[in-house]
Amino acid sequence: MTKRIFIIALIFSLVSFPAFSHELTIKAKSTEMKANEPFHATVQSAHKFIVPEEVEVLERVKAGIIEDGKFVEAEIRANEPELCIDFTVTPKDLSQSVILAAIKDGETWSITNEGGKTGSRKDLEAQGLKVIRATKNDKYVKAFFNTSHDDKNFASVLGHPLEIIPVTNPADAKVGEYFDVKILLNGQPYTGSVWATYDGFVTEYENTYAYYTEAENGEAHVKITAPGLWGIRAYQGDLPGVEGDYDAFTLRSFIVFEVK
Repeated sequence: MTKRIFIIALIFSLVSFPAFSHELTIKAKSTEMKANEPFHATVQSAHKFIVPEEVEVLERVKAGIIEDGKFVEAEIRANEPELCIDFTVTPKDLSQSVILAAIKDGETWSITNEGGKTGSRKDLEAQGLKVIRATKNDKYVKAFFNTSHDDKNFASVLGHPLEIIPVTNPADAKVGEYFDVKILLNGQPYTGSVWATYDGFVTEYENTYAYYTEAENGEAHVKITAPGLWGIRAYQGDLPGVEGDYDAFTLRSFIVFEVK
């Protein structure tokens, strides 16, 4: 019976881990954005939208501002009391929307004969462990601020391996209407699951979203059901791994914007 329970638990862990890893998001700490003045934001990692749970490993995270279509990296600082990473940017041009972005070069998580371990297949096997499956998880997030109705900057494509690009201008997002997005996987139209939620929708349960749809040929449509801070998420699992290092590769992408 014990062996059977172990096998069932192992199968569950293999299936569920990639789907229920922490999500990477961005939230502003500042209430107002001004040109050429510091703007404070945080990178959060959690199972609940905009409810921080842990501080990511700084060496694996980059955060900053998009200027002229390019990512300008900012200094990041661990904020243990608030369970997040702090960073500050100084926007130069407020005539268009401001995009903040964060990237996590994901750690490899392995299921072994001694349970879950951080580390690649070859490193853990060198320690004498039996690795059943190793998965690498990379994460990307973009957050939109200072959006205006006549702006086009919000639709900038940054080239993330899995990227959500708004088609609807965040400044035009309205309760009761659809928010349209384009999603690219390695530059090609993505077909698959899309989740969306807003701040405060659920505080009790993890991995619970307000809306679900599926992208077809790179297009998805999310019904906005409440005002406030919204997030839209896409996920691609079971991509080919690197022999000897990890068996599978997953990509996660989030965008964050406000609906007034």
